Amino acid sequence: MTALGSFKTLKPTEYQELIHAIPKVCILIAGADGEIDLKEKAWAEKIVAIRSFAYTHELKPIYLELKEQFITLLNQFIDQYPKDHIARNKQISKELTVLNTILPKLKLYVASQYYDSLIDLADEVAKASGGFLRIGAVNNDENVWLGLPMLDPIFYDELFEEE
Repeated sequence: MTALGSFKTLKPTEYQELIHAIPKVCILIAGADGEIDLKEKAWAEKIVAIRSFAYTHELKPIYLELKEQFITLLNQFIDQYPKDHIARNKQISKELTVLNTILPKLKLYVASQYYDSLIDLADEVAKASGGFLRIGAVNNDENVWLGLPMLDPIFYDELFEEE
């Protein structure tokens, strides 16, 4: 597999980490309360599908590649992680820290878009189940992980273009 477009500076294994991080974030958030329900899985799959055709140009290659294998990867990761949600989230959190060494290899605006897409995905998955019209749907267990505290925040201000 070769990295595409904005990701050509990455090794294939690093690009794969970016792809795998998406279902891992879904598992982290959906399973934070100890149960990954069908609504959360279905909503995550829908978000990936939407982003594969209607998303920022720079991130589209990731979502296009992930679209066909998302549910398979999601279920594969669920099966391989510990059943205990606390141990599982600890392991996923540790694995996601590898992004802190990969994202700085990208152009700042691309890294920022990717980081923001993960934060947005976490929020969407958290709201997928419960509440009334998704209002009040985020529980305390999910809230702990919502900001993806294992990741170094990446901010990009287009007013200060990078060189």
